[in-house]
Amino acid sequence: MKKINQLQSNVMIGKTRRWYHCSISHKDTLHWNSLIAKNATQNPQTALTFFTRMQAHAVPSNNFTFPALLKACAALRRLLPTLQVHAHLTRLGLAADRFSAVALVDAYGKCGHAYYAAQVFDEMPEGSVDVVSWTALISAYSSNGCVDEAFQAFGLMRWMRGWDGSECCGVDVVSLGALVPACAVGCGSNCLRRGSAVHGLVVKYGFGVSTHLGNSMVYMYAACKDVGGAWRVFNGIPIKQRDVVSWNSLISGFTLNGEAERALRTFEDMVSEGTSAVEPNRVTVIALLKSCAELGCVETSSWVHEYISSRHSSLLVAKDVVVLTALLDMHARCGNLALAREIFDGVEGKNVVCWSAMIAGYEQGSCPEEALPLFREMLIEGNMVGVEVKPNAVTLVSVIAACSRLGASRSASMIHKYAVATGLDQDARIASALIDMYAKCGDIEHGRQVFSEMDESTRTVVSWSSMIGAEGIHGEGKRALELFSEMQTGGIEPNEITYISVLSACSHAGLVEQGKSCFNSIEKDHGMSPTGKHYACLVDLLGRAGHLDEAHNVILNMPVKADLALWGSLLAACHLHGNCKLGEIVEKKILSLDSNSVAYHALLANMYEDAGRWDDVVRMRVEMRRSGLRKIPGQSFIEIGNEVYSFMAEDRSHPESEMIYKELDGLDERVRKAAEYVTETGSNVEDGDIAGLILRCKYHSERLAIAFGLIMIDRHSTRSCSLRTATPIRITKNLRVCRDCHAYTKLVSKVIDRELIVRDAHRFHHFRDGFCSCGDYW
Repeated sequence: MKKINQLQSNVMIGKTRRWYHCSISHKDTLHWNSLIAKNATQNPQTALTFFTRMQAHAVPSNNFTFPALLKACAALRRLLPTLQVHAHLTRLGLAADRFSAVALVDAYGKCGHAYYAAQVFDEMPEGSVDVVSWTALISAYSSNGCVDEAFQAFGLMRWMRGWDGSECCGVDVVSLGALVPACAVGCGSNCLRRGSAVHGLVVKYGFGVSTHLGNSMVYMYAACKDVGGAWRVFNGIPIKQRDVVSWNSLISGFTLNGEAERALRTFEDMVSEGTSAVEPNRVTVIALLKSCAELGCVETSSWVHEYISSRHSSLLVAKDVVVLTALLDMHARCGNLALAREIFDGVEGKNVVCWSAMIAGYEQGSCPEEALPLFREMLIEGNMVGVEVKPNAVTLVSVIAACSRLGASRSASMIHKYAVATGLDQDARIASALIDMYAKCGDIEHGRQVFSEMDESTRTVVSWSSMIGAEGIHGEGKRALELFSEMQTGGIEPNEITYISVLSACSHAGLVEQGKSCFNSIEKDHGMSPTGKHYACLVDLLGRAGHLDEAHNVILNMPVKADLALWGSLLAACHLHGNCKLGEIVEKKILSLDSNSVAYHALLANMYEDAGRWDDVVRMRVEMRRSGLRKIPGQSFIEIGNEVYSFMAEDRSHPESEMIYKELDGLDERVRKAAEYVTETGSNVEDGDIAGLILRCKYHSERLAIAFGLIMIDRHSTRSCSLRTATPIRITKNLRVCRDCHAYTKLVSKVIDRELIVRDAHRFHHFRDGFCSCGDYW
């Protein structure tokens, strides 16, 4: 019986469907218009399908058909159907219809074509132009970043008069609201003034702040970097009228302006306003994750993740790629790369943003060596699953930065080739990053080549700053100054970063007078106020050159408050020149600013050790132990083929560690026989002391990397490979190379007759035939 009832039901359903399809063909224009209008917003593609069927059944369309149809085109934000509907309007002679024309202006604006929208508006009969028409045009300009045009249209609307001198179009809250996005798009001081003027008109006309307009203005003020203005507008919206968009705009505004803590406090207020509490939505969750990522706090990230899992688990269960990408980005930027990778691996249908977030997480975190294999996996996996995931400029910037941090020259060359093949090298950001990458991989010549091949019109201040900085870290201070002069001759104004680059270049090259002249030109020639970073560069310049008292006076008399970096620069100079008297003064300043700084505690201990003040050495190390501070371990990277290998001091984790240590013993013997060991004090060392000094720093990470590099050269010497005789051994170290290892590496370069390029935390050292490019000035 059940089966019979089911069969009868199926038959009835089939009959109903046949009746519907049969009867729909006989519906008149009114019914078709109704179907199109009903689906225009929620199901725009369905609305277009109904119009196609309407034409197939030869049902005539009228002036009520097209406004709804154009609303569907606007919802889809697709130009082609909008153009097709426009053609229908023209063919039927309905293009001058006021409602259709306004809908067409709106559709073109939302499809990203403000020019077409303006063309339609200009063709409207004068008598049909009203405030709604003007608002549609203003909105089209505003949403497409045409700020000046939007305000010009608004001005024309306000002052246009009818034939009898009466005001043609009055300003309303909607037309004012259409202007607000233009201010947010433009940002900058000029757009903030315009935004404030719009706000003033809202008050002048007595409209008050509606929820929709208030939300737009909160976002506008935040986008223009006026957080106070955003907060005031938000407070002006009555509590009961604040919706989820109001809260989201404020939270996003705080995050956008680097006030992550206020963003998180605002979220807490949002969900704890009692009866006026607002339920967060998907956008809130994404904004919350971004705020926490900016904060970089592990505890807060755990709380946020737990909150989402308990209150918005549907977003995680539904495998929402955008939410999961924001979640993994938060954990990566908070230092939990393992959890970030676990989330990443669980994402289905990864898009380019997801891949880029994970690659950036590795690059910005402590694992840049993991970014390169993941990039290769991105290319391979994207093709395997049949979904083409193309890296974009953001992806490539992170990959290039990872190569820069690792000093991976072979990978750098491959990434450059990929950028050229995909056309991404034409992007000024990519070109600037490539210059920086080659420079940090020790290949300054390729960096110069990238810069010289850039079209002069595409060279931005970032490109020039990158090239100046590249010359600087390779000790080419005079070249950096020439570029700095050439840049200004070409009409490019230097910015804060440019001056940091050129001052650092002078510091590395010992060009004290030129550096002081550049520093003075910051305010004198360009009207900028030197920042703390500029003063830190000046202190470093003077300190390296031995002008310690002058450097100290700069700190004492400068208009900005001295921070840890400034005092740290002076401390490094005290250590370099053995000035413990000034070092003691600096020690007090540093410990008062940050008593838990590992790097500066270690530097102080080293300074006292070099001076033979062992009581102070013990005191510093006891303080470090008591505070739970551990010295940052030295780590060196060397690239062999497509692999990047890392070594720590006294590292035995490498599978070939026994062979590495054996190679290092042999290298020490060759160095001992070839030259008498000379310390940085300039005194010769007796044979017994040579053995002691070599043993003390024998297993530093860069020495292990050198030994491993020599093993690989010997292993492949009979084969055609990248490790040719002329190929330098390139090593990257995370800390400043110590004096002993610096002197040792000079001798190694002479013994093995091969260039050694070592990049430490400060600069590059090109060791050739027993000498270093830094001239022992680092």
